[in-house]
Amino acid sequence: MKSRLEKVLDKMPNKKVDLKAHKVALGLIDQLGYSYDEIEDQGGLLSYLAYEWHEEKMIEAQKAWMTLNDEYKFNASAVFRFEDVEADVNVLNEIRTRAEELGVDVNDVYPDYEDHLQRLEEMREADAQYQENEREFYTYFGN
Repeated sequence: MKSRLEKVLDKMPNKKVDLKAHKVALGLIDQLGYSYDEIEDQGGLLSYLAYEWHEEKMIEAQKAWMTLNDEYKFNASAVFRFEDVEADVNVLNEIRTRAEELGVDVNDVYPDYEDHLQRLEEMREADAQYQENEREFYTYFGN
C-alpha cells in the first residue's frame, strides 16, 4: 500500500522527483493537530455558538433580567409585601387582648384568628426569602 506521500508524488506532473528530498516537506501533513473532519465539525459548532446561539441566549438573558428587575424594582406582580400587612399583626393581637379581657375565646370573636396569624407569619418568612432573592439578583447582575 502506498503512503500518503507516495500518492501525492504520483499525482505530480514530474514523477522523477526525489522522494527523500520532499518527504520532509510533505510529511508536515502528519503533524497537523486535527483532521479536516474535526476542524469542519468544530468550526461549524464555533460558528453556531458565535452567530446564532449567543444571540438566542442573550435575548433569553435580557428577558429574564427585565422580568426579575421589573419584579424587584417595580413590584410588577403587585404582590403584598410583609410591610404592607404587618400592621394586621397588631390588630390581631389587639383582638386577642380584648377577647381575653372579655373572657371570650379569641376564635369566638374572630374564627379565622389563628389561620390569619399563621398566614401573616408565612408572609413574613416568604418576604425574607424574597428580599434575599432580590439581594442575590442585584449582587449578581447589578442595578
